[in-house]
Amino acid sequence: MRGRAVAACAIAVLIAACTNATTVPSAPPAGSASAPPATASIAPSGPSATPRDPATAAVQAFVAFASNKKSSYQATFTGADRHTTDILKITKGLLQVDGADVLVRATFTYPNGDRYVVEHRDVDGRAWIRFASEPWARLRDFVAADSMAAFPAVRGPNDATYLGPKTVAGKTLYQVQVRSAIVNPVMIPASNLTEVEVTSPKLVVLVDTRGRPVRGTAEITGRGRVSGQLQEIVIDLEVTFTKVGQPVSIAAP
Repeated sequence: MRGRAVAACAIAVLIAACTNATTVPSAPPAGSASAPPATASIAPSGPSATPRDPATAAVQAFVAFASNKKSSYQATFTGADRHTTDILKITKGLLQVDGADVLVRATFTYPNGDRYVVEHRDVDGRAWIRFASEPWARLRDFVAADSMAAFPAVRGPNDATYLGPKTVAGKTLYQVQVRSAIVNPVMIPASNLTEVEVTSPKLVVLVDTRGRPVRGTAEITGRGRVSGQLQEIVIDLEVTFTKVGQPVSIAAP
């Protein structure tokens, strides 16, 4: 707490003697109200927000939902995977989350029209992946930090950055940016792709007045070696949330 300069001169005749008053710490008077907690962590660069305004309430409610280890939701998504050699369309994307359990399924289409359905499941701390009709394979190096859920990195207010309001179809929604990799590059169906990793994943999600996610835009930046050559990978997604707060069922393969 910053010290306050205190001129300890209570009697008018001593005012002249206080011209050289020293700076000392000062505690608030007994019984006085303490200052409200700072909210800069949820609105560091966006429009100013007071604890009573709808934006702050919405972001706080979103953080509570996203950080709840029992939250469940579903989302659909489309987008593209871009790297040096190819651009793959991503369609029919499905994300399901039940606490720490996650299911992700998407169709990747190459420029020549070849399509591959890829599915990932993460249940009870064990992860699997399946490419097209191939057998399920364990992702043994997959850890909790690699989760493809939308909000695994949100544990408190410091993990969500408020970017301001946005009007969509006549309704005011609130933009919040979080770290998120709904589609990890490990899902790209390419046998010559190795050593993949995520480097800069982000999701700008629009939440309603109750803090429930409505839609979002993801940009997942990573890298990997294609036939031994190191390349940057960028996955862009448009995400629509459904069944927020409703139960979903995810089973191990």
